[in-house]
Amino acid sequence: MLRSIPAEEIFDMNKALNSNDPLAYWLAQMRKADWQYLLKFVDVKIPVKTRKQVMAEAALQRFEFTTCDGRGEVWQLWTDLRKEHRTLVIQFRHSESDWSRGLPEFVDLEKNEPLGFVNIAGRLFCKVK
Repeated sequence: MLRSIPAEEIFDMNKALNSNDPLAYWLAQMRKADWQYLLKFVDVKIPVKTRKQVMAEAALQRFEFTTCDGRGEVWQLWTDLRKEHRTLVIQFRHSESDWSRGLPEFVDLEKNEPLGFVNIAGRLFCKVK
């Protein structure tokens, strides 16, 4: 279910190309600003000039992830974990013209932020370790 993922699975091209892991696929699409957001969520301050991979490694040490097939699965995980853990959802929304890549959007269900309905290519459920 929820698991940690090593940074090599995301940033090592040999491992990334040979992986069938959807978790690594979605995390590889995250931008530097997205990794900064995850670190800010757990109150980790890191210089803005820090390389993306270093930020990702710091964030990956603090979170466990799983992919979710639908909104129902997200809500079930949140219901099960919200009392004991801080959680966050990353949904990847694709544009009408490019279905191959999704742009990450962060959803904090604790703040009643809505899950998307339209053009959502994938969702990651994140739990703070």
